[in-house]
Amino acid sequence: MPISKPHSTRGADNKGSCANLAIYLEKENEELDRIIKKSSSMNEISQLENRKQGFFTASEINIRTIDVISCIDNNKRKLGANDAKYFAPTISFSENELSHIAFLATGKREVISVLELNSSELEQFNNLIREYGRKAMDNYALNFNRQDKGIKTGADLVYFGKIEHFRKFKGTDKEVIDGKEISGQYKKGLQSHIHVIVSRKDKTQLLKLSPTCNEKQSNRKIGNNEYQVGFDRVKWINSNEKTFDEHFNYKRKELEKFQNQNILKNGNPQDKHEINKKIQIESINRNYIKKQIKNAHFNILMTKPNNLKEYQQRMIKFAIQVLPIINKDNFIQENHFFHEQSGIDFKESEIDQNLKFHELFKVDNKTTKQLQQTEPSLEDWKINTEKLTSILSSLLFETVPGVDDEFPKRKRKRAIRR
Repeated sequence: MPISKPHSTRGADNKGSCANLAIYLEKENEELDRIIKKSSSMNEISQLENRKQGFFTASEINIRTIDVISCIDNNKRKLGANDAKYFAPTISFSENELSHIAFLATGKREVISVLELNSSELEQFNNLIREYGRKAMDNYALNFNRQDKGIKTGADLVYFGKIEHFRKFKGTDKEVIDGKEISGQYKKGLQSHIHVIVSRKDKTQLLKLSPTCNEKQSNRKIGNNEYQVGFDRVKWINSNEKTFDEHFNYKRKELEKFQNQNILKNGNPQDKHEINKKIQIESINRNYIKKQIKNAHFNILMTKPNNLKEYQQRMIKFAIQVLPIINKDNFIQENHFFHEQSGIDFKESEIDQNLKFHELFKVDNKTTKQLQQTEPSLEDWKINTEKLTSILSSLLFETVPGVDDEFPKRKRKRAIRR
């Protein structure tokens, strides 16, 4: 789930200026500057400049660090010397969540690093993360329960967000302690996250808003007026998880849900049993869907489709979308199978480690480049019948009901023999 920490200050003293924190958050831009100084290519310099991240608010982007410091430091009316002046929430994502956002931004199912993304893909990736960050800060504002005082969205706060794409190992990380990684080295994979600096006071400077308040949903009464105070951190995490799933149409597994993880860690034995039962049932259902896809795949291959396009069209009749993944060398790396009814996406290797479906079709380099640059033209994709025969000869398959109209009726229920 998106992990939302409302009280981090990254080691800075939040009773004074936010300058140290804001400058610290320029570290990725500073690293890009060091690379730019060593580059002699104007094209490379331009691309590196485009990768720099500015701060953003509920309505603006590319805000300078000096303006962030000035705005936060001057939004502290009636705060004492020992009062917190700002807070620094962090919003992180799981590997699956980042992969999902990357797919929405690029159409690529396998993105290992943001360094793989071209300028337009990176811009879209950042836009999606930024949109979500703004919604998370809307949830942050609502979580104070001060709507009657005008705190309804993140726009009623004074905050600045900053997207970062890399993380380094620290000495306290398990991998470093176990000797598998070295402190200071970059972590592999997608590591994008958001740092936020948010003022203790709202935009009007009339209200104090603290996410570290010990009260949660407490009721107070002044005269005849009753109102709630406090910041429920668990509620904020759950709200952000729900927002993520709805905004990105993300199908979250039971084990990924924060509420379930919280129960597995802190719940009573009965609740833990119920959650483990849900996870087990989900796993059984996923395995059943994998079997459906695998059966449909082998049954359709028996009809000897002439090309990839024809294969895809026949799989669509089973409500299964086949999505080829093109690698950086312009060749098919792997395929994904999207099961429309369940909304679950599987890698080719998840269906069967020995499937190697992408090896059944051959295409020359020119056609592959056209696939990436223009409307897909797949008529030249020819089936590798020798490879097909080899695979089918070594695997069992069973006929899926309802496909008799796709190929001559067969009664083969055993392995195909040469």
